Amino acid sequence: MAQEEVSMMLGVSAQITKLEDNMEGLKAFLTDAERRRITDTSVQRWATKLKNAMYDAADILDLCQLEANKRRESRGGGSMEQQMAHGCFQPLLFCLRNPVFAHKIGSRIKELNQRLDNIYKEAHKFNFVINLGSHLEQRMSTSEKMTSEFVESAIVGEKIERETRELAQMLTINGHHDIKVVAIVGTGGMGKTTLAQKICNETTIQGHFKVKIWLSITQHFDEVELLRTAIEQAGGVHGGVQDKTLLSRMLTNTLSMGRFLLVLDDVWSNVAWSNVLSVPVRNASKNQQGNWVLITTRLEDLALRTGASFYQHHVSPLNQDDAWSLLNKQLPPTPGQVHGTDHLKVVGMKIISKCGGLPLAIKVMGGLLSTKPRSEGDWEAVFKHHAWSVAGLPKELDNAIYLSYEDLSPQLKQCFLYCSLFPKGTTFWQREVVPMWISEGFIHPPDRSSSSYDDWLEEIADGYYQELITRNLIEPESALTRYSCTMHDVVRSFAEFMSKEESLVVQDQQDDGGSKISHVRHLSIGSTKSALEWDILQKHKSVRTLIINKRINVQPSDSFGRLSTLRVLFIRGTDCDRLVDSLCQLRHLRYLHLEDTNITRLPGDIHRMKFLQHIVVDGCPLDHLPSCITQLLHLRTLSMYGFHDNVLIPKGFGQLKNLRSLSGFRVHLDKNGGTGWCSFEEIGPLSQLRKLSLHGLENVPASSLAGMAMVSSKEHLDYLQLHWSSSGFMGLRDETNKQQQQRVVEEVIEKLSPPSSIRHLHMEGYFGSRLPNWMMVPATCGFKSLRILRMDKLHYCTQLPDGLCQLPSLETLVIYDAPAIKSVGPEFHSASSLAVGGGIVTTGSVVGFPNLATLRLAGLFEWEEWEWEEQGEDAMAMPALKELIIDSCKLTCLPPGLGSSRRLAVREVRLCRLSNLTYIENFPSVVQLKVSHHSIAWR
Repeated sequence: MAQEEVSMMLGVSAQITKLEDNMEGLKAFLTDAERRRITDTSVQRWATKLKNAMYDAADILDLCQLEANKRRESRGGGSMEQQMAHGCFQPLLFCLRNPVFAHKIGSRIKELNQRLDNIYKEAHKFNFVINLGSHLEQRMSTSEKMTSEFVESAIVGEKIERETRELAQMLTINGHHDIKVVAIVGTGGMGKTTLAQKICNETTIQGHFKVKIWLSITQHFDEVELLRTAIEQAGGVHGGVQDKTLLSRMLTNTLSMGRFLLVLDDVWSNVAWSNVLSVPVRNASKNQQGNWVLITTRLEDLALRTGASFYQHHVSPLNQDDAWSLLNKQLPPTPGQVHGTDHLKVVGMKIISKCGGLPLAIKVMGGLLSTKPRSEGDWEAVFKHHAWSVAGLPKELDNAIYLSYEDLSPQLKQCFLYCSLFPKGTTFWQREVVPMWISEGFIHPPDRSSSSYDDWLEEIADGYYQELITRNLIEPESALTRYSCTMHDVVRSFAEFMSKEESLVVQDQQDDGGSKISHVRHLSIGSTKSALEWDILQKHKSVRTLIINKRINVQPSDSFGRLSTLRVLFIRGTDCDRLVDSLCQLRHLRYLHLEDTNITRLPGDIHRMKFLQHIVVDGCPLDHLPSCITQLLHLRTLSMYGFHDNVLIPKGFGQLKNLRSLSGFRVHLDKNGGTGWCSFEEIGPLSQLRKLSLHGLENVPASSLAGMAMVSSKEHLDYLQLHWSSSGFMGLRDETNKQQQQRVVEEVIEKLSPPSSIRHLHMEGYFGSRLPNWMMVPATCGFKSLRILRMDKLHYCTQLPDGLCQLPSLETLVIYDAPAIKSVGPEFHSASSLAVGGGIVTTGSVVGFPNLATLRLAGLFEWEEWEWEEQGEDAMAMPALKELIIDSCKLTCLPPGLGSSRRLAVREVRLCRLSNLTYIENFPSVVQLKVSHHSIAWR
């Protein structure tokens, strides 16, 4: 090697080392800078300069890795994927051996180091406090203990119960009118939406209105999309129509099917009503009387501007007792503490006084306090926090939210702000946002120098997600699973304000906003009045995240070429097949999500996307995956829900040993002896899987093949879905063939026993006549972590298993559509334990279903008998049961063991289509009883 080449390599190497040192040194200032940038514009400008430099540095290091891989492969040194898989990826030596690349990248690094030197010098004048308030480890240990048990309703006090009853009564009596309006008025975070939801859930409302529509109204809405959503909610079909006049007629016809209640949530102007909804609603009201529009709004005169007869209800702040009760509902119980938080009430009431009686602010404060020790000093520190008096926040934003934000670690702050990229009125899913955070580099294990430092990225990110829920900064749609969340409008406004320097959400009638931010890093396109041109999006050349949820016009010449810095690409519901060929231009891409699009293929050279870790292609008309996908050895996520039965999954799939999540894997029955199909046994080597969804299990020909999938050996697996299709089985007329297929499916399911780590199990379509032995005693004793069990379409099972009651952590049990079950005996709920002592086996009684909180049994159409006698207080099964739902069966009464006068935990009972049930009794603690499709007496 020439002397000047060696000298250049050493010089560039030194510059890279300096770059890494500069970055680490400047990161120490960021926490304090983030705190001060709200009130100090000069700090804001400094922080923006540093973030831009850090983004550029990340791009440069990626390019070094790519060049190193290219050089390594040309010399036979193994691919980047193999190096990464073995934790020994060192790019410098290889990338610098290309003089042209070394010169080019060296110039960029030198220029970047000069920028960082200037930023570092400028930092001294701000006197930043280094590593301010970082206590991640303490919070992580707290959040890991949180479960769905602590996700409580925001509803407290007799006041809201009284208001709910009064407003529900108003909506259901005096129905001799065409249309009337009731407006719930109050400031942001006051609980308007909560009250409206509670009204809609009232049994009297459910029975009185045949059609119920709930519309969240954004400040700049798409008129066509609003009409289409209203038609869908009312039970109609719009067929993709775009014409506003035609949609308006369709909505009139749909609303005319019966008396209706239309809820318009969070309305900011009269435009949605006067320009879009008024005509179809009024026309439909002429066909029947007693219709209502329920509005939640911050505007006093909005109901008046509808031009209809109206009543206005003002939501007032919580009184002190209700506020204290709501705060306490956010705190997990403290075992062994008889008086709970009584000793903290004085300081707690001082904190509540800062919240102004706003339920949202109180919930957020309760979430923050749930992460703190139960000591007066820690609560006093929250009361005296500087965030209560910070200047610079818009007046409509809440200081309580800012205080909670300030208490987050730097990584968790990034994750929280990222959630605001999902537009108002939409949900975001844990399975989507967690890999996005990982792809953006927000998730940092404690020891990044470890060769296996990325092994636990998903676990750390899941912990962040759960902590944001615990802090009430995001709200789960289901307290049971927490898989999907929304953001309160006030919280979203705060997050958008805090991220306004680099994030942009385009929604409704807004333009692309390109002139507002010089370096957009995160761009989200929601519903828009008209389709955006792809060329407009390409103006944002620095974007790292691109989320598209609506129509984009793509021309034949369009490509991803000018969006080369993308790390995250999320496209849903738009035509983008023309862009597939240019995907490989996204050299930095980590996360690729194409859902409900028209793509028919993935790039045949997708293996060139060296950093790609997450692929989601749900609901797309692909008929195969490219064979080279098996070369992406660092792939962590692959989701392919919605593929048709004959999709080709290539051989060699078992090489993807880094997979953490595999969804929609379909077992293929290759009748023609082809050699290109992936066999079921290739699931076996995927030992790192956390989530697994298997479809087409009716195609597994023998239990020996099922055993090769090694499901029970996947020690990290916590989520498992097992799907069968029974259509072919049900079509068989030969009884011998039927029995043979049932024997095979019963043998196969025995080999698909989950590992002891499983937390959520979902089975659907199983057509065996009996459930597997691993659901029976004593095998179930090994599943100590199972929290959620759902079984759908058990068409041929005649008996429920006797081992479920011994699952110590089971919180939710759902059984849908099991028509062959006629009776349920005491073995279902009565547990027994075997104790071995002195060589003698004795049987002792233990509590059955000790932690079951939700029991849902629906579609057991022939179920007539439930044997369950009342037990002693110490042995009462299901002592933690809170929610009971029974739907569509022939029970004539509920068993004494269920309807016990000592059952004090049950809060909600829902009974539907129980034609033989005439009465229920002995549920003393029930606060919500819903009965539909028949009359039942309450005793």
